Amino acid sequence: MLGPGSRSLIESAVPYTYREVRSSYGGAKAAQERDDIMFRWFARPLSFPIAWLALRLGLSPNHVTYLSLVLNLLGLALMASGIRSAMATGVGIILLALILDAADGNMARTAQRFSPLGEWLEGVGAYVLYACFHLAGGIGAALSLAREDAVTTAAWASAARLVGLGAIASISITLTVLVAAKFSLVFPEVGRERVVAKSGGGFYGLLFTLGRNLSFPSGLVLPASLVALLTRRYELLLGAYAATNVGILLVVMARCVNLARRSIRAHAP
Repeated sequence: MLGPGSRSLIESAVPYTYREVRSSYGGAKAAQERDDIMFRWFARPLSFPIAWLALRLGLSPNHVTYLSLVLNLLGLALMASGIRSAMATGVGIILLALILDAADGNMARTAQRFSPLGEWLEGVGAYVLYACFHLAGGIGAALSLAREDAVTTAAWASAARLVGLGAIASISITLTVLVAAKFSLVFPEVGRERVVAKSGGGFYGLLFTLGRNLSFPSGLVLPASLVALLTRRYELLLGAYAATNVGILLVVMARCVNLARRSIRAHAP
């Protein structure tokens, strides 16, 4: 006999077809993700069957958002464990969370159930990854040095250096996002797309697209981290992202300062 909770879940399920879920994606959303390699070719294609199944089970988009956030936190905890197999598993779990992050949007568009709370939590999950991904990896790499199966074999990679590189990579990419967000609030007259540019938006747009694909949590940093862990050269990844993310921060800062000066001159009496 089904309990009240089970009956409620079944009754809330709506038999959406896979075609309906698939057709909900397109237009502005597809254009937005056109230059995002991981979303376009990995997360989005895999998200359609998951979204369809979740809707058939009577789950809401927010349920999937909650699960994605929990998986992100679990993945980060495993990355900080210092156990190479657990760290690789953590990256795999975060990749799964990325697919769920795409699936909840598919569900919302299919069922026309949009939630400010879900959108906010989705952003929280992304910010958690910005702030913690490389730091957790650096801590895990440092702890792994005491184990036979360390994730790095370079003589220069001391515990302090690994944690320091992870902190630099995490802080710089987080500051990049915050700088861009604050600029949009202070200078609303400057179109957001002039800072968060895409390929086709000139040289800056090309640089931003490359940086987004390399360093954002939804980018190539996840598969690159998995490769670095499996080959035990994680120190190279931390060093590369510490340098790359600082470079991205400086480029975005320079762009914002330049746009701010232009806006001030244009609106001067």
